[in-house]
Amino acid sequence: MKKVLKLITRMMYLVRYLMFVKFNKQIKSDFLVLIQPNVKVILEKGAKITFGKNVLIKNDTIIYAKKNSSILFGDNTSTGHHTEISANNRIRIGNDVIMGAYTYITDADHRYDDPHLPIRLQPMNIGEVTVGDNVWLGRGVMVLKDSHVGSNCVVAAGSIVTKKFDDNIVIGGIPAKVIKPIERLSIPEELKE
Repeated sequence: MKKVLKLITRMMYLVRYLMFVKFNKQIKSDFLVLIQPNVKVILEKGAKITFGKNVLIKNDTIIYAKKNSSILFGDNTSTGHHTEISANNRIRIGNDVIMGAYTYITDADHRYDDPHLPIRLQPMNIGEVTVGDNVWLGRGVMVLKDSHVGSNCVVAAGSIVTKKFDDNIVIGGIPAKVIKPIERLSIPEELKE
């Protein structure tokens, strides 16, 4: 029975990959992307999504690439369940990134400076977002417009990232700030692959 369930699970991964990725000309992938149930991938005209190798998109994730925007997922990267990634311009997520549940990443926000117009009718402020390599975004992290999380970083659960951060640090808080440095150890050769 376990073998049958495992086979069915693998078949469903393949079906979702074919539906969402393989036959969509706006999505590039050199390798099978594992897509769990209830994932939504929305691409407007001219938008592009690129997946690296060994990417896992967990259940109930929404990936929304708006007109002429791009989203890049590096190798060995996974979302948390109920993650939302929304691009108006460019979002780059590096290699070996793990996200906790309910992560939110966006490169834009609404303007609200015209008191005579409802906020929903006002233009967007559009920027970019970069998440470096080997980053852990804890549960409920928000990475907002014009943010940069350096490589080898940990972002504490519930944090809101609103600016640029260097490599090798733990950040956290609302808004996020540097908590402490991370001393990098050398990785043994046998673990690098």
